[in-house]
Amino acid sequence: MKQAFSIFFLLGLILSTGFAADETSVGFSQGNRFYSSHLQGTVTVYCESGETVTYTCNDTVLDPSSYDYFVGPQGVKAEEVSLTSTRADGSRRERTESYNSKTPRSMSAFNLWISTPFQRPLLGLGSNKIDYRLKSAGKTVDQGAFSVSVTYGGPRTCPATHYNSNDASDCQSPYTICQKYFEQYDHCR
Repeated sequence: MKQAFSIFFLLGLILSTGFAADETSVGFSQGNRFYSSHLQGTVTVYCESGETVTYTCNDTVLDPSSYDYFVGPQGVKAEEVSLTSTRADGSRRERTESYNSKTPRSMSAFNLWISTPFQRPLLGLGSNKIDYRLKSAGKTVDQGAFSVSVTYGGPRTCPATHYNSNDASDCQSPYTICQKYFEQYDHCR
């Protein structure tokens, strides 16, 4: 009798752990903890015109990635997922992407961190409460919430370097050169 009780107890523990794993698996494919790091470095550009320009490049990146896929619960048939982020500062962002029930994840990655005149990031520094809604034929079929933290990962500095350039715009604006520089040095890792 004692052995039967132990087997049932163990089976119950395994099953409850399995259900808990499914519940906690909702979130982003690379996890729900991200780090914001400031990048800095110096680049000297020698242009074909004979001009030489030195730039101090700065950027802020999100690790492990600035874009990520939403991973939803198993067994829910939906074509669309909407994420609403409530950031630590109280601001809110909402984004919607197509959803593949078979995988189960969004068909495109969400912009988590990149901010341009045409893009707004979903996340902000601190704790972000993400409410998700899965929809089929325009109707909500499942919903829930999860938390994502973005903490400061510290500054990183890339080694100084130089480039020879045939593009005159490289000596007028640091944007393209700095992007190339940070990519070459794997974002100062």
